[in-house]
Amino acid sequence: MQKAYLDIKGKYKILTIISAVLILISFPYFFPHFVHGHGLHVGIHLASVILGLFLSIVGVLVYLEYKTKRLFLMLCAFCAITLVEIVSSVNIVFLFWPSHTNMDSLFTHGLILATLSFFAVGIFRTD
Repeated sequence: MQKAYLDIKGKYKILTIISAVLILISFPYFFPHFVHGHGLHVGIHLASVILGLFLSIVGVLVYLEYKTKRLFLMLCAFCAITLVEIVSSVNIVFLFWPSHTNMDSLFTHGLILATLSFFAVGIFRTD
């Protein structure tokens, strides 16, 4: 069996760097939305983008190491869901098309965040 290329410390380092960079970059754009009462919705999007980018980067690294079709398909799924969240997040700031923050959108985006969270927890599991 081959030794894993990316250890737990490396994964935490990637997640920390992505989180710090995205929070710093998005702060000036998202802060007014937090102030006006849309903090939960913006927070869900930001957390989803962070986890999605983390999973995509780890997916690329793992795919480059093992090069299987299954890993490539997982990488494509992570990239697709991350792209959806990025577009939704950008739409909050630069409103390309009208969207409404209601319980339905909070619920669906919360489920996307939960899905990404389960995947991220699975990446850190070592058993």
